Amino acid sequence: MNRRFLLTLAAFGMAIAQTIASPAFADEVILTVNDLRNGQTKTFTEADLLALPQQSFETTTIWTETEPKTFSGPALKTVLDTMSSTPANLRLYAINDYNVTLPEKRLEDIVPIVAMRIDGEAFSVREKGPLWIVFPYDKDSRYQSEEYFTLSVWQLNKIDILAE
Repeated sequence: MNRRFLLTLAAFGMAIAQTIASPAFADEVILTVNDLRNGQTKTFTEADLLALPQQSFETTTIWTETEPKTFSGPALKTVLDTMSSTPANLRLYAINDYNVTLPEKRLEDIVPIVAMRIDGEAFSVREKGPLWIVFPYDKDSRYQSEEYFTLSVWQLNKIDILAE
């Protein structure tokens, strides 16, 4: 093979790797919230979510390496408050259409967070991102249960505020 072809192939491979590993673009919609009670819909870009007050905590998870990671992003309640929404049950959806109902009683002021960073870095779809519902699992044993693990939706892209 000639050298030019190999250099082109290497550059192409690097571009693909960067695309797969890159976080969402700041102006790309990465989250849609639908209030099914009143028909209101709001979309969020990465920049929109970063503009909200951020929460941060260190915790281990059953899905990451054994050492604690620092997760940061806005509290889920903060995201919902941008819609002037009263509390309700939520349906959380992942990119692959996995979905689960988060009961209103599990929504606290600063927990869970819509994690956008792990150890200060954006994370890609391949790494469970760009958004992940995360609880401080190490803070309280109640977060170390199947219920909370089920609510920890990664690759989050849509939330429905349920009418019932």
